[in-house]
Amino acid sequence: MKFATVGIIAGIVAIVIGIVVLVGVYFFVYKRVVQSGERHGIVSSGVKAYKNAKQAAESEKRLYATGRDAEAVILEVHDTDFATKRYTELELLLEVRPENENAFRVRTRKMISQSHTSLFQPGAKLKVKYDPAHPEQIALVSSPVPGSAEQKDATHRLEELKTLRERGLISDDEYKKKRQEILNNL
Repeated sequence: MKFATVGIIAGIVAIVIGIVVLVGVYFFVYKRVVQSGERHGIVSSGVKAYKNAKQAAESEKRLYATGRDAEAVILEVHDTDFATKRYTELELLLEVRPENENAFRVRTRKMISQSHTSLFQPGAKLKVKYDPAHPEQIALVSSPVPGSAEQKDATHRLEELKTLRERGLISDDEYKKKRQEILNNL
C-alpha cells in the first residue's frame, strides 16, 4: 500500500513538473523570442510582407471581377532583386491605354513567374484591368506580347536617347521632347 501511494505521489509530481516546464518554455519562447522579435522588427517584417502580399492578392481578385479592361504598353522594366523559387518581382512602368479614354502611366510591382520574365520587355503589350477611381491599381490579365519590329526599333531609339542624356550630349528638355515623339509614334 505504501508503494502505491509513493507511486501516485511521484506521478503527480512528474505531471506538475511537466506543466511547469511547458509553461516555462511558453514564456521563454513566446514572450522572450517572438514578442522581442516583433518589437525589434525581426518577426514583424515577415508578418508585414505576408499581409501586404495577401492584400495585393485580394486587390487583384477584386480588379479581375470589377476592373475596366485596357491595353498597356511596357515602357520600363526593373528587377527589384526580390525573388522566390518560382517568382521574380519586377517593377514596371506601364502606359495604360483604355478604350475611349486618355492614356495614363502607372508604376507597379508584380511577382512574375521566372519562366515569363523574358517576355516583360519595353514595347511589349499586355491586357490589364484597372480601377478608374484608383488607376494606380493594376491587375495583369495576359502575358506580354512582344512588340512589333517598329516597337522594337522605338525601344532601341529610347535606349539610345537615354544614353545620350546620361552622357550629357543632349539636355533634359531635348530628351523629354524626343522621347515623347518616339512614344507618340508607337
